[in-house]
Amino acid sequence: MKNVIGAVFIVIVFATVVSAGEFGPPEPTAAPGKFSFGVGYWFDQSSMKLDSSHLLGTMTSKSNQYYLQGTYTFLKDWEVYGRFGGADQKLDSDARNFSDSAEPYGTLGFKGVAYQYKNFGIGPFVQGSWYGDHTGVMHNQWDLNLGISAQYKVPLGGCDLTVYGGPFAYVQQGDSNLHYHSLYQSYTALGFPLPPASFQDDIKEKNNFGGFLGVKFPIVRQKVFFTAEGQLTDKVSAGASIAYAF
Repeated sequence: MKNVIGAVFIVIVFATVVSAGEFGPPEPTAAPGKFSFGVGYWFDQSSMKLDSSHLLGTMTSKSNQYYLQGTYTFLKDWEVYGRFGGADQKLDSDARNFSDSAEPYGTLGFKGVAYQYKNFGIGPFVQGSWYGDHTGVMHNQWDLNLGISAQYKVPLGGCDLTVYGGPFAYVQQGDSNLHYHSLYQSYTALGFPLPPASFQDDIKEKNNFGGFLGVKFPIVRQKVFFTAEGQLTDKVSAGASIAYAF
């Protein structure tokens, strides 16, 4: 009970700060007091909208994310993790397309098992990311995800295949001057140039709820784990990772 109370407190603390990708099952990768280290790839998609959306309307954001991840199991069944990697950025609309190459980004997360019965377990998670500025696309970009992950272990060939999933809520937001650039280009094409300006809009996600489903299984028993996951909001995102538990 003390572990659960402590874990809930940490969730509340994490949720008050802004710190993407794979959520994973609630059960930690490493044993209590141990670390794990891994690499992963995530393809992220979401629908975004500008406060001033008269010209651009709703846009589809796409990002390829490559990362390194480290986790630490600080209590039995509870872990914290961090990621560092590179993410590109592309925004598509009916009127314009904008893109930029990879920039650094970082992620912090926390998750664990709050309740377990035989092969079934369930617990909360919180995960947030901060992204490097993408010139001509977005800057000051961040996201925050909160959810519940449930898992079930299926004995398979002498090891356990973990199937997991659940619902989550998310916020994704950034700053952009795409609306002004679109006005500038349109007026210039008509022969009525506008002077440069620093006008910027908030750009944020169209929806705030989604679901996810994934599998995790050991390649080398209790040492090397492979995880694949898909997420569904109004768009589909997916990725995979490999982790080594020390």
